[in-house]
Amino acid sequence: MTKESAGGRAAMVVGAGILLSRLVGLARGFVISAYFGAGAESDAYTAALRIPNTLRNLLGEGAMSASFVPVYSRMLAQGEERASRALAGAVLGLLMLLVSGLTLLGIAFAPVLTDVLADGFAPAQQELITKLVRILFPMTAVMVLSGWCLGIQNSHRRFFWSYASAAMWSIAQIALLLGWGSRESNLVTLAEWLAWATLGGAVLQVLVQLPEVIKLVGPIRPTLQRNATGVSDVLRNVVPVMLALGVAQISGLIDLQIASHLSEGSTTLVSYASLVALLPVGLFGVSIAASALPDLARDTTGRSLDGLRERLRGGWQRILFYIVPSAVACIVLGDYLIGILYRVGKFTAEDQRIGHWILAGYAVGMVSVGSVKLMSSAYYALQDYRTPLRSSMLSVVVSAAAAAGLAFNFRESPLAAAGIALGAALGSYVNLTLLLAGLRKRLGPLYTPAMWRGTRRIALAALAAGAVGFGLHVLQERQWPTVHPRIVGPPILVAFGVTYLLVAWLLGSAEASRWLRLRPRAVDRPEANGRTPA
Repeated sequence: MTKESAGGRAAMVVGAGILLSRLVGLARGFVISAYFGAGAESDAYTAALRIPNTLRNLLGEGAMSASFVPVYSRMLAQGEERASRALAGAVLGLLMLLVSGLTLLGIAFAPVLTDVLADGFAPAQQELITKLVRILFPMTAVMVLSGWCLGIQNSHRRFFWSYASAAMWSIAQIALLLGWGSRESNLVTLAEWLAWATLGGAVLQVLVQLPEVIKLVGPIRPTLQRNATGVSDVLRNVVPVMLALGVAQISGLIDLQIASHLSEGSTTLVSYASLVALLPVGLFGVSIAASALPDLARDTTGRSLDGLRERLRGGWQRILFYIVPSAVACIVLGDYLIGILYRVGKFTAEDQRIGHWILAGYAVGMVSVGSVKLMSSAYYALQDYRTPLRSSMLSVVVSAAAAAGLAFNFRESPLAAAGIALGAALGSYVNLTLLLAGLRKRLGPLYTPAMWRGTRRIALAALAAGAVGFGLHVLQERQWPTVHPRIVGPPILVAFGVTYLLVAWLLGSAEASRWLRLRPRAVDRPEANGRTPA
């Protein structure tokens, strides 16, 4: 099996796990929108969840993948099983000590956090946010443990359940609302119940991963042994990783601050739209980057970086094949996506329209966000954590300035929240540009002529699919304007997808031919490494 095929298969496994968790997550959003709509209580819950999630993202999956997995994977490749187990126990113990203290501080200073990060909300909303933050903050410690479990499994090339387990987090919330939501007419009380279910779902997410982790490495005893082999490398790496992730989280908190000053429902709609935009990014960007990281780390053990460059090229082309049409679909047909997923109960047609504009803004940056995941993994494999940090810092400055300028200049418009999404898109392209410049200096040109031809195929096929989708959308608006998007949307989205695959196949895409189970019409001349692009 070639490196490319092995990487593609691993990415498919990661993608399957992410798909399961994201589909259940979308079902969670559907149920929440049915009970809360896009109103004051849903804004409060979304804001409260964002605050502890910041620490979770800092110390959990992102930090473990970037700082722990490369070191742990190399130790496994060198057969150092006992030392790797000691490393896992020491990292777990140090992490739990850190997050326990931060959790207590978060609970104690919840009112201060609310005042600083959500000052644009009404006093009653701020009081509810503070109460919800105190319920949700212990989730930070639990989800950090989940990130540690994910790092262990990914290092052993066990990808599916580490990502699919996140479905348990959503299932707990869905069960709460379906079981007790109709019994409680007070939305404030229901939001409190939902927060407790969110915390319980985090516990379930960890519990379902532990059997696999124990099977892989045996019982792990948390320690505080900073002198264990590899711990110093992880600690040295984790600081710049946390700073880089912290910069990204600051961007999210800035977005929350901006949204709190906009019209009611803006915070909720930004959250819903970002969830839809992150689905293809997670399926194709995160899955390819996450599955590639352990192998990228192994590729750096020799003197030549040819293997790393080859894996990076193949992964990037796969990302573009899926994310470019996803971005076009979100821009052209995003109202169907928002309507299918959230148009129920208290979620109105106007909410759907505004959500589409916000989703289109995020879609502009979808290609860059997905690509950044893979490029950052290459830097982490090379043990370079400062370059992603610097590029992330600059991108956040650009993103925040653009988001504030766009949103506040159109504050009176319900579409002002789309400025937040456009700002994030602009910042992500700054990030990608800087990362690519650094990799070009180290690895040489990443994009070959054959890859450019593959990219043109992807763009032409996506534009053709967008034209078909737009035409069907116009026809539907004229002939059946009042039909619910859950009825007319799926056939139009299917037509978009089929058109994309057929046109890509006609243009010679090998990836499209695999989906259609047809022989490729044309194959590019193989590269020097024997690989042909998508």
